[in-house]
Amino acid sequence: MVPFTYCYDWGVLDERPRQVAMAEFAANGAKHLVLTSSLIEKISGEPKLYLKLRQEARDAGLDFVDSHMPFNFETDIALPVAEWRPQMLARMKFNLEIIHDYGVDTCCFHICSRYIKTFTMAQHLDAARRSLEELLPVAEQLGVVICLENIFQPCNTVDDVLTLIGEFPSPWLGACFDVGHAYLMERGMDVPGCVVPSHWEGVCPVPWEKNVLDRMLPHIVDCHLHDNNGDLDTHTIPGMGAIEWPEVISKLRSAPRLKNMQSEVIPLRRNGLPIRAVVESFNRVLG
Repeated sequence: MVPFTYCYDWGVLDERPRQVAMAEFAANGAKHLVLTSSLIEKISGEPKLYLKLRQEARDAGLDFVDSHMPFNFETDIALPVAEWRPQMLARMKFNLEIIHDYGVDTCCFHICSRYIKTFTMAQHLDAARRSLEELLPVAEQLGVVICLENIFQPCNTVDDVLTLIGEFPSPWLGACFDVGHAYLMERGMDVPGCVVPSHWEGVCPVPWEKNVLDRMLPHIVDCHLHDNNGDLDTHTIPGMGAIEWPEVISKLRSAPRLKNMQSEVIPLRRNGLPIRAVVESFNRVLG
């Protein structure tokens, strides 16, 4: 059975609240957690926490199954600023080693978290290619699959994800399908106040998408599940948005490379949702 994992706002919690949240996940039937970008950032700079965090999860009866590479301007594989790239690549290689040490074998990557308008999309994507040339041998050595995520920003479209996967035909490179981002790109053009156009201003017209899940399906290794109404990237629970969950779950279960399914609901910072509500909502859609 494909494991189901839970993301959480660990970055805003100190030690005791973190332990309480882990215990609450376990008490509500969860078994697996995501080694999130905020956790990786924390443990990469705190050696004591590096050991303690894994034990905290074990004490709660949980384990880490999938992961998300830290993402910001300085840690994008599409970073085109030449003098910053050596540090970015060194940091990503170190993070891949941490992920491997935690027994995790998949990691979601953003291609481009912040588009720099003084560079072209072609320059960003060429930088991503050069990064993958260097990172994929490391991923193979460590046994970690790099999963490129579809987002609603320049250089992160389904075309960009599939192009890069096609250029690097490797079992250590795949896709992370984000259903909330796909919904924004497929439906947002008809929704007032949609956030997508603001990310494309000054770049090019929005390349609205169709059939994102069907196109990505052969390559999906991991997936991010959360809901929205086609306007904002709210990362809320299924049923609080407009996504048709039965069709999504049915198709995902047929993905030939699927290793994990993940709740990427963000309970604390965006929604104020209790852990119980998150777990119960996915129990319903997963049957």
